[in-house]
This record gives sequence, C-alpha cells and structure tokens, in this order.
Amino acid sequence: MITQPASPTFHRVRTTTAADGVPLTVHQWEPEEPRGAVFYVHGLQSHAGWLFESGPELAARGCAVYAADRRGSGTSGGQRGHLPSAEAVLDDYAAHFDAVRDRCPQGVPVTAVGQSFGGSVLGALLSTGRIAPDAVVLCAPALGQQYRRHGRDGMDRIRERTGLRRSPVTLKDEDYTADHGYLSFMANDHLMLRQTTDGFRAAMVELELLYRESGPWRWDGPQVPVYYARPERDAIIDLDTVAEVLSRLCPQAVEVRFAADHHYLEFSAVRDRFWDWLAGVAVPGAAGREGCL
Repeated sequence: MITQPASPTFHRVRTTTAADGVPLTVHQWEPEEPRGAVFYVHGLQSHAGWLFESGPELAARGCAVYAADRRGSGTSGGQRGHLPSAEAVLDDYAAHFDAVRDRCPQGVPVTAVGQSFGGSVLGALLSTGRIAPDAVVLCAPALGQQYRRHGRDGMDRIRERTGLRRSPVTLKDEDYTADHGYLSFMANDHLMLRQTTDGFRAAMVELELLYRESGPWRWDGPQVPVYYARPERDAIIDLDTVAEVLSRLCPQAVEVRFAADHHYLEFSAVRDRFWDWLAGVAVPGAAGREGCL
C-alpha cells in the first residue's frame, strides 16, 4: 500500500539550465530548519518523482532532499532516453551538487545518495573529484555491472555506438518491487524510462570506466563515511560484483543489509527502516548507521 506523503508542503519543483542550454528539473523537499541534506541521484528507469514518499519522509526527519531529473528523463529536457556523453552527465550533476551546497545553511552536511544507475554516476563523480560530499550512500548501486555483463571487449564495442537508435530496457517491473500498489504506480508512470539510445548505453560504459580504471577514492580532509545499502537479494544488480568494486574504491565502506528481496528499497516493506537509517546517516549525531535492518 502506498502511503500518503508526510507533508506535501515540503515539495518544490524548479528548473535550472545545463551548461549546454538543456533545461533540467530539480525536485526539493525542505524542512524549515534542516539538520542535514541529501543529494539524490536516481536510477536508470526512475526519475526524481519516484521520491514522492522518500522526499517528505526524510524532510520530516530533518533532512532537506534535492533530486534532479537526469537529462532525457523525467521532465528534464534533452532527447528522451539519451545521453550525449558521460561528461555531460558529470557536468550536470556537479552543477546540481554545487547548487545544493550553496542552498544549504552553513554547517549543514550533504550526503550524496546514488540509487542503482545513480550509484554508477556517483562513483564517476567521486573518482573524478567532481563533488565532495560529507557522506556517501550507494543504494543497490550498479557498480561494475557493465563489465560483468559484457567484459572489456564488449564495453569497447558499446562505447563506439553513440547514436540515437533506440532499444527497450529489458528490466522487469516485478524486479523492483512485489508491492501491487507500487507496481500499479510504475505501470501508469508515463515518465518511467522504457527505452534508451545507443548513446545512453555508451555513456553508461564511459561512466563505469571512469571509476573502474581509477584508484581508490581520495578525500580532501577527513575520511568520508561510505555506506553500501543493499537488499538481501536483487534480480537487477549483481551484489557480489558491487562488493568487489567497492573493496577497491573504498575499502572502508560499510555494508548495511535490509531484509528485502527486491531492487528498490523505497518501494518495499523496509522503507520506513530505510528512511530512519538514511536520516541517521545524513543528520550529524544520529544513531543507527550500521547493521542489518
């Protein structure tokens, strides 16, 4: 059953413009006095509108939440289901992150959250030093998934095809959630991405290569806490591959397991525990950062 948002008055939608002129939509949920902030990078098929519960729930727990629709997704501009390059994606999200830093009151920490493909985008942002968050949460992230499926030769072939030829996304809605309310939401979500271009897939490979071929993440200043939030089972993401990639990028990363067997934690029965835990990461001094939930 889909719950009603805790307070719809938290929600605002604004439009910003990318460096190349593409209009980008940004969703934000802001409590009156935020104690922490979440910079959220959504997955391949989703968009920022999927945070219709997570945004207000986290805001009610003291966290401001900022989530942009990736170009070509949600209500952002750009060719639908297309990415012109990995660099364009990094430019967009680096600018979004800088805007979040500027908007947050001084002293409010910013936690970067990457869900699924958003985790791969976040991995590339961190490996290239484009953003400097105060904490990182990778939620069922797509780290290393292209290499696992295609190998390096296959990735090289994919990155050479950068046009607008489209093909369907083959993921099943039922792999995201078993909840009939959320499945109905997805089935009726006309903004859910059902096709991607060759250029999109080439950019996916380029983003993965950026962190796969780099060394460990390095921080200016104290070590940044990194968390790997995962379900027990996931039909979309090979979770062992994620763990292997993270062991190289950030050996200190803390794995946190949630008692779920589908990909999207926020559309599962553990969503309240996930929101409590995430707020505990994002708000300084809060408890409950580790363990099995």
